[in-house]
Amino acid sequence: MAILLDSASLDDARAAEKLGFVRGITTNPALMARETKEPLAHLARLLETFPEGPICYQPTQSSLEVMEEEVRAAAALAPGRVVAKLPATLEAVSLATALEKDGARCALTAVYSPAQALLAHEAGCVWIIPYVDRAARHSAGAVVTEQAAILERLDSDTRILAASLKTASQVVQSILDGAHDVTAPLAVLRGLPAHPLTESAVREFAAHWA
Repeated sequence: MAILLDSASLDDARAAEKLGFVRGITTNPALMARETKEPLAHLARLLETFPEGPICYQPTQSSLEVMEEEVRAAAALAPGRVVAKLPATLEAVSLATALEKDGARCALTAVYSPAQALLAHEAGCVWIIPYVDRAARHSAGAVVTEQAAILERLDSDTRILAASLKTASQVVQSILDGAHDVTAPLAVLRGLPAHPLTESAVREFAAHWA
């Protein structure tokens, strides 16, 4: 089980590193665009700011040839730490297969179907990344449950990294549904321990001590 930060912000990365329980970072082109116009250089800064654990890098270009060049350059920045995060398309699955054979680590993202999970397994991907909140908003079904079932049937080493998590309850439900790992924005991670009864107990402890 691992909890990752879903952000490309250096400030978020520093804060997540201080939390102690965050094990890595996921990024995507939209998150990168908020921070920089030079994604590979920014990835290098993220690797320095968050010195341990995987960082998922998704190419900013859609052309297969340019995509491959970009993710190979990203992986070369920190072999073993950078995970090439690719959309779950037929072309990207073929690219993931080639990258994995060369020793690169890959993940398929925007995974919504068990068939896509099957292909990720065949390609040797480290993760599949379903978008939980987006799936719920578009009535896409129990994506994590269905993907977990097929990966279990295959006795696969591919893990489910649940993303698009907007609340602490979505984080917990994703794990109950079969996700191995989760990634969420800093605000959601900071909200994981929040509970009104805990806060009430803390106030009572303070009052008794006073």
